[in-house]
Amino acid sequence: MTTQLRAILWDLDGTLIDSEPYWMRSEIELAAEHGGTWTMEDAAACIGNSLEVTAQRMQARGVPLSTPEVSAALFARMEQLVRTDGLPYRPGALELVEEAQAAGVVQALVTMSYGPYVAAAAESVPAGALSAVRMGDSVERGKPAPDIYLAAMADLGLEPADCLAIEDSGPGGHAILAAGVTPVVVPGEGEVPELPGVLRWPTLAGVDLAHLRATHTAYQAGVTAGRAA
Repeated sequence: MTTQLRAILWDLDGTLIDSEPYWMRSEIELAAEHGGTWTMEDAAACIGNSLEVTAQRMQARGVPLSTPEVSAALFARMEQLVRTDGLPYRPGALELVEEAQAAGVVQALVTMSYGPYVAAAAESVPAGALSAVRMGDSVERGKPAPDIYLAAMADLGLEPADCLAIEDSGPGGHAILAAGVTPVVVPGEGEVPELPGVLRWPTLAGVDLAHLRATHTAYQAGVTAGRAA
């Protein structure tokens, strides 16, 4: 039996959008505002890490704010940038969102970010394209645990074999592999190790829905064959 692609699960930062310039700008401005020292190298070292790790690093660089205060301040700045400057889509991402929407393929946003920033991002995606949004504060265990993807699939009423997920980082790759979906990683700014069992593409530019469907069918057929062996 052929497994059809019913849903695309999108990570946000670094996957759907190239948000790193926004994050770097927000971090540098926040540190300067509070008398800390923060460089582009510091910002680059935080790519792919949780916001808690970023907050701890900023505190070590002289920012006198608690971890929740750093998180809230950064998310507020990110929300403002999204609302004023728009979403900086990664190459090919917007085209895939629009094609999938036109074809009736369900889509969800699955991100460890949260709050008004994610709400602003979701509102900026083409109207009606997203059927669900899962934020990082809705689960106890973040990526690389699969919990947030399992929750998103429960929201959609779908099984892992119905879904293809796109990520950009090592933790994200581990999460989608563990979730049992068809896992695709398109590396962003940070280093991403080779992950056995995870499909790795250099870009989404030129990738259409037909390619996603064929990839999903082939991957899930391999999963089924492996279980039967």
